[in-house]
Amino acid sequence: MRIPGDSLRFLRLFLGRHEPIVMDEALKLWNRQREAITRTQIEYAVANKEVPVEWMLAWQDDYADFVNNTLDPEWREAFRDAGEKMAEEGITPAVGEPFFFTPTGRRIDEWIQTRGGELITNLTVQQREAVRAIIRHYTVEAPSSPDELARVLRPVIGLTKRQAVAVQKLEEALIAEGLPRSVIQKQVNNYAEKLLRYRSESIARTELSFAWNQGQYESVTQASEKGYLPDTSRIRKVWITAEDEMVCDICAPLNGVTVGFEEIFAFRNERNEIQEVSFLCPAHVRCRCSIGYDVEV
Repeated sequence: MRIPGDSLRFLRLFLGRHEPIVMDEALKLWNRQREAITRTQIEYAVANKEVPVEWMLAWQDDYADFVNNTLDPEWREAFRDAGEKMAEEGITPAVGEPFFFTPTGRRIDEWIQTRGGELITNLTVQQREAVRAIIRHYTVEAPSSPDELARVLRPVIGLTKRQAVAVQKLEEALIAEGLPRSVIQKQVNNYAEKLLRYRSESIARTELSFAWNQGQYESVTQASEKGYLPDTSRIRKVWITAEDEMVCDICAPLNGVTVGFEEIFAFRNERNEIQEVSFLCPAHVRCRCSIGYDVEV
């Protein structure tokens, strides 16, 4: 018996409602960070060819606020939605009596605290590496004035290193074409904004998917602990992909694969060597997969 019958649809519905909330707050955050950059700080970056420490400290505080004020309540809503959907659409019909999910507790709090701490660190470090790459390029490889560095640096705040370098290379290509500065700046800003929206969507989708899939798992755990479902040794997790042309090479081979409730899924390369492991979805950034549960009756 598999529960719930349509977890992928439930996940998509949740993401459709909540991704825009997280995206909007991320974009607002990066805009504030751009506006907070001062000429004195830019001059320091040019002189020292490095990211100012005060930027790092400010970004860490910014991302802590983002996690605590935006993601924390959204993660909790994801737990609640997934847990209740599992209870209403999966567990209750399967056992023939009402089961009610409890959306609070030590395990949920610990998951959010751990995930939040990791994310604050990761976002801060990723931003430092992106900004450092731009500063090094415009102070070492192609020395520029503080004004020129500021013009290039501000639009990439919030991007990953790879994305920031892509913006830099676009500007260089446009300059090589001999286009007017106003045209170059407009195209560069438009491209950076497009990447920022993509980045905000990536963060929203990945983080909400993490919490939603964890919420399903928590619901099944509670049902087993309370005797509605059998012991978890008789419950298996099933990987479910989106089953469309956008399914990636990492997840496609996992579709339908089952493992024990406490076991991990293994991702293998073309030589059948294990490359990565995952306890639940998502397997990677922007992953659209979900988990079903096969229960022995």
